[in-house]
Amino acid sequence: MLKMIIADDEYIVRDGLKTIIPWEQYGIEVIAEAVDGQEALDLCRELKPDILFTDIRMPMLDGLEVAMELQEQNSGIKIIIISGVQDFNYAKTALSVNAEGYILKPVKIPELKEVITKVVNGINLEREKKFELENLQDQLERNLPVIREKFMRNWILGVYKSEAEIASNLEYLHISLDAGEGIVIAVLQIDDYYNTVRDMSENDKQLLFLSMTNLAEDVLNAYNAGVCSLINDNEFIVVFNRDFVRDNRHMDICGEITKNMAKFMGVSVSAGIGRIVYDLLHANISYKEAQTALQYSFYTGKNSLLSINDIDNINNLSEESIGRKDILYSNLYELENRIINTMKLGNVETVESCMNELFERINAVGNLPVDYVQNICLEMVYAASRAAYDLNESFDDIVSGRFDLLNSIQKSVSIFELQKFLKSVFVKAAAYFSKKYNQKNNKVIARIKDTIRQRYRENIGISSISDEIYLSPNYISHIFREETGETITQYITKVRMEKAKELLRSSDVKILEIAEYLGFENAHYFSTVFKKYTGIHPQKFRANAPDEE
Repeated sequence: MLKMIIADDEYIVRDGLKTIIPWEQYGIEVIAEAVDGQEALDLCRELKPDILFTDIRMPMLDGLEVAMELQEQNSGIKIIIISGVQDFNYAKTALSVNAEGYILKPVKIPELKEVITKVVNGINLEREKKFELENLQDQLERNLPVIREKFMRNWILGVYKSEAEIASNLEYLHISLDAGEGIVIAVLQIDDYYNTVRDMSENDKQLLFLSMTNLAEDVLNAYNAGVCSLINDNEFIVVFNRDFVRDNRHMDICGEITKNMAKFMGVSVSAGIGRIVYDLLHANISYKEAQTALQYSFYTGKNSLLSINDIDNINNLSEESIGRKDILYSNLYELENRIINTMKLGNVETVESCMNELFERINAVGNLPVDYVQNICLEMVYAASRAAYDLNESFDDIVSGRFDLLNSIQKSVSIFELQKFLKSVFVKAAAYFSKKYNQKNNKVIARIKDTIRQRYRENIGISSISDEIYLSPNYISHIFREETGETITQYITKVRMEKAKELLRSSDVKILEIAEYLGFENAHYFSTVFKKYTGIHPQKFRANAPDEE
């Protein structure tokens, strides 16, 4: 209910105003009456009504004086003035004190109702607007962390073009930074981020980010060193005041933050730190330097703390490094071919050795851009895929989907992880080809041996065998030696000599006839080969054969 006070020095008027209108229907309760202006003013101060219904002419203070006093006090009370005198100056004064209505006596009920309706609607509208404004203010207060995060992101990314605008936002958001003394930006990132958050729901991930921000803020607040904000997924920035750059205190604080995150949250974090800047508009410069420094965690590994000041010629390799890079590039094609060829041959050990050599060369150059190293690895995958295709094989089926491979290469957070991953891919491919070729080679070798056992009495050689099984002489010679440890010629000789030994033991056939039977041109050559194979001549072997049995 709205509260109202009626003020008039005549009782009959006060009583009439109380009863002439059903005030409760308008949501109004008459809480007091005043017989003069001073009493009306005192009651308004004490009871704080919503409406004052007052006559103009009263003892002590008149209605207009009361209205002016309440206006000076910013009371917000709505005033309706009634007057028995139709005076332009009175009406003009009533307007100046923002009276809601000016009603002449005798009061006309329709006019009074119209004024009351207007006043009640006005009060309700004001209250609704006030309520809405309070709600908006509450929402604003609740959203301040989001607004703060958005400002920090825009600031660090160089969106603002006015230092005054940045300073105004810093003040509004209660971010305490002494811009005149200079600032330094640090960038913190979770090591192996994708594996860390892979199985998290979005809610759990946001809780992790919030916890990490709060933990960093706790450390910073303990030293009054600066502020921390999340500006992107897995990118936290810390803005240090210049005082903490002296004696590398900001490095120590960054180290404390990363240690606490590992200790209390089980999260490995690396940090990159830019140089000091003295203009709020230049925060973006320090931020980019911090990002550049952080990229070198690719070489230093997890939980790294890297300052741009410790990295010489960060964007330009030294002449010596450039020379080493050129040497790496010139030798890369030869090494890549060696890796691909050994992979196709299924030589797992050689593939491992070559992959180790590749990364030894990369590390020897030093300070290669991360994307350059990743591109080397990507090219290796493409080359392996092409080689598999030439063999009617799918590299995706041998290892895994090419997209997953490329994605894993680009998401590798260190050169150690990249080396381990790429080596495992090529070892798996080599093992696949090794198994495949072993199965295929075993069949080929079995055919070679079967052919020799069937035709050993003929003038058989590598060329005639290759014609029969439709494979090249070089190929069958290579795989036979690789798989059996002996040449095809040696195996032909072994089959013939074992048969000769069998004939010498079990029959009285002449040595000349045995030689002819086994396809030798003459007995002398047969005897020479037999002695070389067994260590004794055929005659002696026959003479000693019973004893050996």
